[in-house]
Amino acid sequence: LEERIEADLALGRHARLVPELEELVAGEPLRERPRGQLMLALYRSGRQADALELYRRTRDTLNEELGIEPSLELQELERRMLQHDPTLERARAPTRPAEEGAPVPLTRRPQFLVLAALGLAALAAVIATVALTGGGSSGKTASASGELRSFVDKLENFLTQSRDGRRDVAAAVDGAVSCKLTPQAARARLNRVQRNRQSLLQQAAALSVPNTEAALRASDLLQESVHASFTADGHYSDWLAGRKRCGPPGPSADLRAARTADATATRVKREFVAAFNPLARRFHTRVWTATEF
Repeated sequence: LEERIEADLALGRHARLVPELEELVAGEPLRERPRGQLMLALYRSGRQADALELYRRTRDTLNEELGIEPSLELQELERRMLQHDPTLERARAPTRPAEEGAPVPLTRRPQFLVLAALGLAALAAVIATVALTGGGSSGKTASASGELRSFVDKLENFLTQSRDGRRDVAAAVDGAVSCKLTPQAARARLNRVQRNRQSLLQQAAALSVPNTEAALRASDLLQESVHASFTADGHYSDWLAGRKRCGPPGPSADLRAARTADATATRVKREFVAAFNPLARRFHTRVWTATEF
């Protein structure tokens, strides 16, 4: 079955594969290959956010059920999606599957050749017009805008991951205080968040940043804010390591350090959203607040 799905992906039938793969993943949630195939099918169907969300759910499932990280192949697939690797787009669904490989009828070929010649002539006229009117500048502008849009999309994904981490930290700390979790279980949850944040920092550091003041500042502040949250997570983890039982917290240097680091992270995040949100509005994506991620 999985080999047949690989063949269908190679033929560009990604859109029609999505429902089948979703059913397969639901039935066998710990099998990574169908999840990778579904990620690719979603990505090629123009659903990058859904593909990356599936990776995050896969990572959480494997962590919780088996105590392991996704395979290197799945991690590499996520990295290529974050970088908009053009090789992931190489297979496209044919517009008319029923006519694949069908020859052009002989009686229609002269008409086809005439239309092709007219099309080439029109293309030549367009190229000449662009050359005379300085269209190269417009091309550069479009390229720069596309690069900036890609950058904003990637930061949007980073922010979503950071938001999920923030929620997990709050749930772990609250769980230890309310006794919904033991300190050991809460600390294990925090450690997973730290591993994810470390991966996020590495991805953010490797990100290609457009050479604009706003993009460069947003990139620097995002890394600084994630690092501050990572530091706070470490202090919370140390605090939980010293607790033998759940319940309301008493005086603790680790807890004070965690809250101080949290305040630092929030301050940096305010600076980040001030730099990022104008870019988000420009491309009609969501804007963020400092307390969301």
